[in-house]
Amino acid sequence: MRTRGHPVWVEVDLAAISHNISALKEHASGAEVMGVVKGYAYGHGNPESALAMLDGGATRIGVARVAEALHLRDAGVDAPLHVFTEPPTDAAATMVENDLTATVYTEAFARALSDAAASLGRRVPVHVKLDTGMHRVGLPPDEAPGAIDVLKNLPGIEIEGAWSHLAVADSIDHPFNRKQLDLFTDLVGKIERAGVPLRYKHLANSAATMSFPESHFDMVRCGIASYGLPPGPDFVGMVDLKPALAMRTRINMVKEVPAGERLSYGLRYELKDAGRVVTIPVGYADGYARGFSGKADVLIKGKRYCVSGTVCMDQFMVDVGTDDVTIGDTATLIGRDGGEEITAEELAEILGTINYEVTTRIPSRVPRIYGRG
Repeated sequence: MRTRGHPVWVEVDLAAISHNISALKEHASGAEVMGVVKGYAYGHGNPESALAMLDGGATRIGVARVAEALHLRDAGVDAPLHVFTEPPTDAAATMVENDLTATVYTEAFARALSDAAASLGRRVPVHVKLDTGMHRVGLPPDEAPGAIDVLKNLPGIEIEGAWSHLAVADSIDHPFNRKQLDLFTDLVGKIERAGVPLRYKHLANSAATMSFPESHFDMVRCGIASYGLPPGPDFVGMVDLKPALAMRTRINMVKEVPAGERLSYGLRYELKDAGRVVTIPVGYADGYARGFSGKADVLIKGKRYCVSGTVCMDQFMVDVGTDDVTIGDTATLIGRDGGEEITAEELAEILGTINYEVTTRIPSRVPRIYGRG
């Protein structure tokens, strides 16, 4: 394994991502699967994750921003790429030139996209975003019929699909899920009765793919579950998912420290007994949160040790007592070592957040090492 001098790295198992997509597809009632790689593939890295998804049976890839889609195109990903949010209107020509499937929900962007396409003698597919209750982006229900009348007459675009997003799909059986489903079903029915056939209707995210079959329609959009991470505790074991990410480093300092000494910024950790303190070259600039100070564990030689004192920007320390630990030994921050495992869910609980944030916050300065199994 080559990390080119980097003291910390992320290992990504592409076979696990392919497996997860295949398992989700089997679970998805015959619907197509769109693999979602926004946020640097939830921290797992592009475009390798996208290609692994396509190998697993995904037919399309979803991103949040045009730049993410261009990264995939530049790497040779030729599958349909969906951009979930409207960019500024001056990006319309770039989207057309790179065969990106746009989400539309404002007339200004739809007209800019149509003009860009028409100027190149083309007609491009778009997916209309409907706001069914999350109120982030999308057409409000009472504005949808009028907007569709405008969109269907623009010469450079073709309405290929319509979609929405569930606000509480991670809460199984929450009544708002059914409310959104019913509203979405009503709206797409009105669109089709107005003479606009929809090749794709899609509503389900990872959680709904796993637990809400009525929401599957023609396609499901799988993000977090594609990487083997459950959308919430109630989803563990629902589908055979394999975590794809591990984060590891090598110890770069070992010191013998007397009892009573204190460690790191703020001197918040005191050694009860004399022992070895190891320095681990990872910090919050690597996505390892300051909130892990004194709370999170790391694995060294298959044994758990607690972060001792404050996590710094680039380093933190661990009191290993009298255990035999030396410079160059591997420390696992996320992943398995022997019979022990530290999961993204465990770290998320410490921070009061979700596993999505734990992996997504790992920045690009941490190299990704790709393998299969």
